[in-house]
Amino acid sequence: MLCMRYFGTDGIRDRADALVSNNIPYLLGKALGVTCGKVIVARDVRASSPTVERGLVAGLLDGDAEIYLAGVLPTPALAYIAGAYDARFAVMITASHNPPEFNGLKVFSRRGGKLSLREEEALDCALAALAKNMPIREDALEALAADVCENLKPLPPHRVRILHNAEEEYLAHVTAMFPRFDGENVTLDPAYGCMSGIARRAFEALGAKVSTINDERDGAKVNVGCGSTHIGALLSATPDGSIGFAFDGDGDRVIAAVEGREYDGDAILLALSTLYRIKGKLRKKIVVGTELTNSRLQRELSSQNIALMRTPVGDKYVRDALLENDCPLGGEKSGHILMLDRATTGDGLVTALSLLETKRTLGALPAFFPYPMLQFDLPSERPAEELKSDAMQKKLALAKALYGEKGRFILRASGTEPKLRVAYECFSPDYQIIFKEIENIFKE
Repeated sequence: MLCMRYFGTDGIRDRADALVSNNIPYLLGKALGVTCGKVIVARDVRASSPTVERGLVAGLLDGDAEIYLAGVLPTPALAYIAGAYDARFAVMITASHNPPEFNGLKVFSRRGGKLSLREEEALDCALAALAKNMPIREDALEALAADVCENLKPLPPHRVRILHNAEEEYLAHVTAMFPRFDGENVTLDPAYGCMSGIARRAFEALGAKVSTINDERDGAKVNVGCGSTHIGALLSATPDGSIGFAFDGDGDRVIAAVEGREYDGDAILLALSTLYRIKGKLRKKIVVGTELTNSRLQRELSSQNIALMRTPVGDKYVRDALLENDCPLGGEKSGHILMLDRATTGDGLVTALSLLETKRTLGALPAFFPYPMLQFDLPSERPAEELKSDAMQKKLALAKALYGEKGRFILRASGTEPKLRVAYECFSPDYQIIFKEIENIFKE
């Protein structure tokens, strides 16, 4: 099965009005309702999230699931709660790092892990069938749930329940992993999103002195000029000698500010790999990144006798590679870091606390000076199709003919927005001139 009409690199994502008008939340709930198990639902701070939640729950009520509503939570908190409560599925209503007008649905499978590729394809095909008023194929049902309902037991009398203490349980779980950080000064930018309040409480519980910006939940401001996608606000707010952390809207990503410089996901992987190596956690001597991972990280890891394994962009591909190779550590330049010994999915709070633990252990975080990388977006209503078009392939061929020997091109369709992503990593000192000429080629 290779339908994939709805799922992108990280769940379903679109403008909120399109999600609702196309009835996607309801259809997803109906598809997941084939299970007799628990389905836990949480949402981010966006104004559209309660509407999406109502549609999702309506679809679930058409099936046989036990439904639990956890309210506003960070995505990694939902993943943890799903595992703690032995949920069959969990659904996070969020558009992650996207602007407020977007929304989406991230689906977690048993024990709070991301869906397997087989499950994701099956669910995508089920959505397509339901959208056409067709029955879901039996093989899709088998892939979605080994515990498909056969009416062998009565349904619980109250099928929609509220989880009141999910945030507190998540905080207790996270803080129990780490040592005290007395004397450390940190600045936090939760981007008006789900980590607002929670991140500050976690750091303070461990003894750190905390300053914050953008630390309230506001669906109209989430990710707007702040957070992990707009690191300038944190850089300006973080004093010299301190460390700062900027989260995205749903809290599964984090970017740091270290010594007045952006410390992105590649830099974080370098630091954490050093900690993991010291603690003997890198038995396979492998760290997993993506095709966007800077080649400087590959060189730095090589000096530690550690190999970098690359995957396509998307944390699900990183996670699959980690599981297949029995490795605990991987992630993306965007700050989506996976530490499978500590969490089942990307967790910006766990990543930030782990980076502070690394700083305390090593005395200082390793400096990281990446090769210059140009990144820009091209608006596109059908990015996957446009990527394969003759016009775009001619532009890429021209750019490679001129500058292919001086760097590395990555051209891809966004899995979360209607855009084409263009990236070029340059190994030449003349990178500024080359960057301008590459932009001219693709934007003309």
